[in-house]
Amino acid sequence: MNTNSENQNRQESRPHNRLWAKKQAQRLIEGLCCEIRFFAKPENVTCHFLAAINQYKMNKLWIIIILTNSVSCDNKKTNSATIQQTEKQLTKAEFLVIETAILDKLKQHFEAHKIKPSVQINNTEGNQTDIQLANHKIKWFDKDDETKIKIDNDLFTLKDKVTLNNVSYGKDSVDFSNNWDEIKLFKHNNREYIGIRMSFAPCVGLGCSVDFFLIYDVKTKTKNFFGTFRTDRELELFNYGNDDKIDFVAKTHNGSANGSTPIEYIYELYSMDTNGQFKVQKDSSGLTYQIKHTFFPNDTTKTDKLTEHWITKIK
Repeated sequence: MNTNSENQNRQESRPHNRLWAKKQAQRLIEGLCCEIRFFAKPENVTCHFLAAINQYKMNKLWIIIILTNSVSCDNKKTNSATIQQTEKQLTKAEFLVIETAILDKLKQHFEAHKIKPSVQINNTEGNQTDIQLANHKIKWFDKDDETKIKIDNDLFTLKDKVTLNNVSYGKDSVDFSNNWDEIKLFKHNNREYIGIRMSFAPCVGLGCSVDFFLIYDVKTKTKNFFGTFRTDRELELFNYGNDDKIDFVAKTHNGSANGSTPIEYIYELYSMDTNGQFKVQKDSSGLTYQIKHTFFPNDTTKTDKLTEHWITKIK
């Protein structure tokens, strides 16, 4: 079991290049904006801000940028409220009805195509490293410089692994994970697949909104990695088309939490080929299958909307 000291050493020893630091600063800025706009609790914002500085070892330039953006978030809140006084606003109840209807529609659709796991194990204590999953043995190794996983006789590292999908600011590094939350065994057409949901612990601020998924094909030992940010964190496989292929629905978060742009949750369909590799699915004209849920945090004159170009009709 890792101690807090070990986690701190791990954070300090891992490489922190400029791109990685920039992504963490961007995520922190959005988190601060979100807290200012929705919760308006300065003590929480300050706490997250100081914790992030300590965790990511930010330099003075990033601190100035974050403080500037935090102030601008609060200003945008005031300006937005002033503008909306002249427009027809919707009540919270009206927003809730529309949002709930969209979420229920998507939930029912995905539920109808979901493959149920035969075995599910949760890391309830947060420190399990040896897992027996039916006939498979899984071992988790978290060291200061990298995280490794061993599935049966296959030992591999998460270092230099990236997601197949765009998570928020493009593809993301899976090596951010240092802990597993959930493991599932799926069986489909006499073939077995192991799914592992991973995260960073202990998380701080927006790091708590990031999850990664490993989908492991037992037959070919192929590893596929996906990520999510601020979308639902369910570990699921699907069967669209009633064929021998399994499918995964990847999710992407676009937009800024301070409301300067609409926020989009984009769902994309991936199918596994005979070699165990997931490929994004497209129609006959080359257009990617997508579902897009758009909402407008700072504009009370606009409601959530759902647009779809999907492999099946969403009823």
